[in-house]
Amino acid sequence: MASSVGKSWKENILDQLKRRNRRQRQLFQDLIQSHNKLFENATSLKAKNVHLAVETEKLKEENLSLQIKAETGGSGLHGSGSALLEQKLFRLQEELTELHRKRGENSQQIIDLKNVLQEKEKELQLKDSKLSDAESNTISLKNAIRHLESTILELEATNQMLKDEHQALQLAFAALEEKYRKCQEENGELVARWMDLKSKDADKLNEENDVVVKRRQAQLKRELEEAAKENVNIKPQEDVGVFMPGMAICLSVSLPTKAQYVFDAHEGDVNAVRWSPSGKQFATGGADRRIKLWEYVNGKCELKGMLLGSNAGIMAVDFDFEETLLLGASNDFASRVWSLSDLRLRHTLTGHSGKVLAAKFMADAKVVSGSHDRTLKVWDLHSRACTKTIFAGSSCNDLITMHSTNIISGHFDKRVRFWDSRSENSTNEILLSGRLTSLDLSTDRYSLLCCTRDDTLKVLDLRMNQVSQTLCDDNFRVGCDWCRAVFSPDGSYAVAGSGDGALFIWNISKNKVEKVLREHNHSVVACSWHPVGSFVVSCQRQKKAILWSDF
Repeated sequence: MASSVGKSWKENILDQLKRRNRRQRQLFQDLIQSHNKLFENATSLKAKNVHLAVETEKLKEENLSLQIKAETGGSGLHGSGSALLEQKLFRLQEELTELHRKRGENSQQIIDLKNVLQEKEKELQLKDSKLSDAESNTISLKNAIRHLESTILELEATNQMLKDEHQALQLAFAALEEKYRKCQEENGELVARWMDLKSKDADKLNEENDVVVKRRQAQLKRELEEAAKENVNIKPQEDVGVFMPGMAICLSVSLPTKAQYVFDAHEGDVNAVRWSPSGKQFATGGADRRIKLWEYVNGKCELKGMLLGSNAGIMAVDFDFEETLLLGASNDFASRVWSLSDLRLRHTLTGHSGKVLAAKFMADAKVVSGSHDRTLKVWDLHSRACTKTIFAGSSCNDLITMHSTNIISGHFDKRVRFWDSRSENSTNEILLSGRLTSLDLSTDRYSLLCCTRDDTLKVLDLRMNQVSQTLCDDNFRVGCDWCRAVFSPDGSYAVAGSGDGALFIWNISKNKVEKVLREHNHSVVACSWHPVGSFVVSCQRQKKAILWSDF
């Protein structure tokens, strides 16, 4: 194969050289012939010139001899011979002159032909160089062709191998599909059997729960009997607030010790969690634009409903006092209100020009929202309109409501601001050492818990209008600008999540960390304490939520 390729290549080069030789000879054929003729003429003229020169010398010698004879001989002979010789000499001189002229012309033609020949030789050299470049380019192209041919062969082999693998995978897929179908049939049978066993286990668990409930009731009865023996000073009604039917009452807080149930709450980050006022259910809001309602049943958190309608991630949730409506603040610059009876969207409150990071219910069917656009807005649910806009001067990360008109907001500029919705300006403000991420009000409404980005929790005494305690720990880190910390229902503890996934519980009276719970593997964003004080729910940035308890 290689010898035949080399032979054809040599023959191709030889044919090209012959064609070039013929083409270039045709250009110079006439010139060469004329040069040869001129060269022959010049040679013949040179021979004639030599012959004439010889004859001239002879004639000169004869003339000299005749002159000598004339001098020695008679005058008659001298006159006639001299005239003949002079005529002959004159003709010879004319012929010599003509020969010299022709010689000059021939010489000039030879010079011109030499110049033309040199130019043609230069052109020939240039064409030879171009031909050598073309030959080298031809060689490189042939090498490239051979390389591409080998590459094509390799690709064809690879393609054939992939086809074989694809056929094998198709056969394997068909076998797996058949196996999958059989597994589905077996799974259906197992699910039916498992449901029967689950119903039996549920009956057993209900019996155990009845025992636990009776035990807790007995414990509660003992605590009530002990509490009844103590002297209690009853506060006036305006200090303790208004009793709401269906509200849970916390008699004593039990610190959680273990993760009772770990579950995936949302498909992305879980940004908010809150128990309902009665404690029957809790809500979570996530970056997947959903709010989910959960109920704790038989040691597990079961999904009871899903609220849709938001166009961006949910940042905060809140139940109304009667537990008939749920409020959600969203990153799409709006807040929304859903009814809990049918899980339908009732109100969409739009008007902010930035992310809404916090929203709370107020009295008289009103809602207040705080936004990244540095404003607070008060909404009337009856008219579905904004009744008041408060220009706070800084991005609002969280807010709470007091009584029917008072609002407390925490801001990016490290200030806690106090507002009366009936006035335009702030009634008071407190500067802290870090920007605010969350606010929470104690049940007696005397203390305010502030979480700040300097990795501390501040307890504000609202009666003295100053910081009364600072809760901190060397390992506690606030993970984001919307990290939420809350009081326990009795106000004796505070709980907050850390950026390393730990849940810190502080004893406020002792000003120290009472317990650190570790189960999360991402930053803990929000937590909520059950109104009775028996459970804590916390959520992290990656899907998970955990229900904590002490049993």
